Amino acid sequence: MTEQNRQRAVRLFVAVLALTALANGLGSNIFSNYFNEVFHIGSVQRGFIEIPRESPGILCMVLVAALGFMGNLWMSVVAQALVLVGLIVMGWMSPSYGTMLVFLFIHSLGMHLFMPLNDAISMDLAEQGKVGATLGRFKGVNTLFSMAAAVLIFLGFRTRLFSFEEKTILPFVLAAELTAGAVVLLVCMARLMPQSGAVKNHKLLFRKRYMPYYMVTLAYGCQKRIKIVFAPWVVINLLGQGADTVALLTIVTYLAGTWAAPVIGQMLDKLGVKKMLWAEALYIIVSFTVMGLLAGMLAGGTFDLKHPLTWLVFGAYVLCVLFEQFNMVHSYMMRSIALDPSEVTRTLSVGLSVDHVMAIIASPIMGMIWDAWGVQYVFYLAAASALFQIAAAAMTKE
Repeated sequence: MTEQNRQRAVRLFVAVLALTALANGLGSNIFSNYFNEVFHIGSVQRGFIEIPRESPGILCMVLVAALGFMGNLWMSVVAQALVLVGLIVMGWMSPSYGTMLVFLFIHSLGMHLFMPLNDAISMDLAEQGKVGATLGRFKGVNTLFSMAAAVLIFLGFRTRLFSFEEKTILPFVLAAELTAGAVVLLVCMARLMPQSGAVKNHKLLFRKRYMPYYMVTLAYGCQKRIKIVFAPWVVINLLGQGADTVALLTIVTYLAGTWAAPVIGQMLDKLGVKKMLWAEALYIIVSFTVMGLLAGMLAGGTFDLKHPLTWLVFGAYVLCVLFEQFNMVHSYMMRSIALDPSEVTRTLSVGLSVDHVMAIIASPIMGMIWDAWGVQYVFYLAAASALFQIAAAAMTKE
């Protein structure tokens, strides 16, 4: 690929990242409120609903292996088309609970298929010696437009333009339109970069050499439950806040992330994977433990927005969710230890599946732990999973 075509591809991909970030912010990022306000579920059921939502992550490695002949970009087109189908049904058709779970699965299948492809395409487009910085820049774009989506969610629900009480759920409809735009741009990229990432060997790929990567993705599957499920559930369920408050906290988190992502990317190029895994583990242990201590104080109490503990929980929420910015370290590590560039996408998909095996196991268990012992132990368990990052760092060369 010529430099001119690479630059064109970068611009198109930045636009794709912007559209998908907006779509995710208007769609999947408000699913917790959607489940709560439309279907009125409890904390245990909230944990179990993650099974149809996260099980597609396990199928990801099978799909990538089977569709590998298409190349990364055409697989991305398929992925976003699946996301689009799910959003159309949930946005326009007011499905029953059972039907919603089916199309939640389809939507999630597309989202999870796109995750390893996103990372692989990002690294394919990076300049030599600037992979970390490029990942940080792309992550920063994603974070910036995710913040813009959170602003729209906050304003929409605060002004009652958005509502879960209407038959047509406007945020999901807008997300569907943005996803359709991303599909079109990915088709343009696929024509510009034919067969990007295509492989001839479509077998599932497991190597002992890649064990450190599998370990950090296993831990990430547990830790991500905090971001997606249980940190928002503290705000929604224990503090009684609506989608507008969660969106406002998301805005703050993304604002911090637009600064953090490029910094982490630059640090990755300078310090290397080993030291960044140590930094990630330390961050997770401290932030999750603090959130657990504070959330435990909420049990059985009534705290409004005037109470100092409420604002401390909000601050801890932001710190907990911000840990996701370290995810680029995992993809960079995989690329750095890969025996062959053609194995990167397939191994990222295997890692994603490992992540989601843990997610499916951890979500209902964490829901039951919350119900039986208390919310704080959910966060302590997630903090303890950072030991996998420490072990992976010990196995990784500088």
